[in-house]
Amino acid sequence: MATEPLTRLLKSTNKAAFERATKHPFLNRAGQGQISKKVLSEWLAQDHLYAQAYVRFIGGLLTKVTLRPCNPNTKQCGTPTTEQRVFDILVEALVNIQRELRFFDDVAKQDGLDLTAMPASATNEPGDCGPGSNIFGASPITHAYIDLFMSATSPGVSLLEGMTVLYATEYCYLQAWRYAADVMAQCSSCVSGASPSSFSAGHERDLDGGSLRRQFIPNWTSPEFEKFVNTIGDVLDELAGRVKGAEEGERERGKCLAWWKQVLWLEERFWPNVS
Repeated sequence: MATEPLTRLLKSTNKAAFERATKHPFLNRAGQGQISKKVLSEWLAQDHLYAQAYVRFIGGLLTKVTLRPCNPNTKQCGTPTTEQRVFDILVEALVNIQRELRFFDDVAKQDGLDLTAMPASATNEPGDCGPGSNIFGASPITHAYIDLFMSATSPGVSLLEGMTVLYATEYCYLQAWRYAADVMAQCSSCVSGASPSSFSAGHERDLDGGSLRRQFIPNWTSPEFEKFVNTIGDVLDELAGRVKGAEEGERERGKCLAWWKQVLWLEERFWPNVS
């Protein structure tokens, strides 16, 4: 009997946690244009740090890829191997995140957002340089995400597990912003009581000045990003399908499910509390 694709197994597990991670109140308000510049700046500052850690994460995954030369006498020589496909998608991930970091900087400069903003809850008394001080840095949940990335690329972790973490983070991110886009489509004129006749498509009345609904949400729900996420899923399923033996396959799937659950837990908590 054929084994269920790993991506399908992941998506069918912890559905309630997935809903909480991808339909958070922050995303709902983002779709309505009801996130202030202050809150958006604080979240973007942490997401910017996350993106920098993501670069190191991808670098760690690349060290686990072994590219073998092709034997020209075999029929398979013209077909990319699984390792080559993994390598290609990881290189694409680096190119994408480089573009993303520049995009962050450009939008922040254009719209007056602060990529070094820290939430008030993360600060202590003036002069306190310990954790929670007013010196810019990663929040506890961002630190936890960075630790997850480091753990997922440690020597004892398989490439399959690491790619599961990559897929989980990207898939959740895509689905989260799709939810925000759906809210935006249903509520494009309901910010601060604005009527359809008085609200333009430029989102000028959004509390953040339009950064989310004009630039960030379209970017994070683009067909290009969706294709990228789907390709990661295809490669992940291919990797999982190469595991030999039913017992070893179940063991590896169990590890991947554990990573999936950790990502969902972190994703839910990475969004700002807007209640």
